[in-house]
Amino acid sequence: MYFAKVLTILCLLFAPAAAQAKMEVFKIDAQRNAVDHNNRGVIYMQDRYYAPAIKEFQMAVMLDPDTQASSVYYANLANCYMKIGYPALAQDTLQRAIKKNPMNLSLYQDLAVTFKRQNILEQKLKYYQKESRKNPLAQVMVGFILIEQGKDEAGIAKLQEFVYTEPDLIISNGVKKYINEHANPLDKLE
Repeated sequence: MYFAKVLTILCLLFAPAAAQAKMEVFKIDAQRNAVDHNNRGVIYMQDRYYAPAIKEFQMAVMLDPDTQASSVYYANLANCYMKIGYPALAQDTLQRAIKKNPMNLSLYQDLAVTFKRQNILEQKLKYYQKESRKNPLAQVMVGFILIEQGKDEAGIAKLQEFVYTEPDLIISNGVKKYINEHANPLDKLE
């Protein structure tokens, strides 16, 4: 009986310290876990297991929603949505990715593809033409929408216009590279 009382007192004295020690062991590094979920999602996507890949990318976004890295998670999620035939979901996801990293050229290209798959190129062209008066990055979208419409020369011309009007933006070098890879030899930029 005496031993049970002593044991009870000892447990009460050391229980808070033990609980604190356990809490410190289980701290979560959200950004690292987001990267882990993204990497698992990429593996699932490569193996064409799109449902679990989508869940992994969604988890990555939830764990790390406010950093530039989340644009990668959003882009991967959009890629899965396109693979399973949901371009509207991919569009929304890519627009979120662009908000997180507006200097990633491939996001604009992919967004134009989602517009084409939804048959809304003309509607979006009008929107981005109007928007380009306020936002120079909208010119990039206009260029890629024109290219998706099969108007390659007009699209390249719009991209060239963007490069000339916004030479100091980080994305401008990517646009130049794209132009040089896809334009006629006479249209290439230095």
